[in-house]
Amino acid sequence: MAKLYYRYGTMQSNKSNQIITTHYQYTTQGKRCLAYTSPIDSRSGHHKIKSRVGLELDAEYVTDDIFEKVKQEHEKEAVYAVLVDEAQFLSKKDIHNLSDIPDLLDIPVIAFGLKTDFRNELFEGSRTLLELADAIDELKTVCQFCNKKATLNLRMQNGVPTNVGETIQIGDEEYVPVCRKCYKERLDLV
Repeated sequence: MAKLYYRYGTMQSNKSNQIITTHYQYTTQGKRCLAYTSPIDSRSGHHKIKSRVGLELDAEYVTDDIFEKVKQEHEKEAVYAVLVDEAQFLSKKDIHNLSDIPDLLDIPVIAFGLKTDFRNELFEGSRTLLELADAIDELKTVCQFCNKKATLNLRMQNGVPTNVGETIQIGDEEYVPVCRKCYKERLDLV
């Protein structure tokens, strides 16, 4: 039976690289795999998933009719997996639509994304995935400052840590992975 998987991690935890690698593993076995991303994230250009190590993958955007699109593609030629990058930016409705794919089409969906924003608050897509996913995996990386396990994202503005501003600000260099202690220390929360 197919499942809805959620693989989350902080910035720089290798999420995009893993989605590209997963796509490669399926397709080299001759198994068709569909890749999607959020239309909000355009860092790598439109309709692209790109990792920091330089790998990239063409992708479609998750839209309200994602279930119907996957169903039509599956009817044309068997689909073995649906991969979704930047899942934190998806709406609750989007996640519910994605959850219909394993339930009704018996195709696994593997969603990758951040768990929380730079204020340590859940994104809507992440919250819904944590509620609905059949399997949840944390992708790990180390704190920028002390080498403990990073669990939070710290936003930097002109080299200075901040926890104010718009919730969604697309970028790479503006965020660093940190442990809880370093997050608190850098923001003077202790």
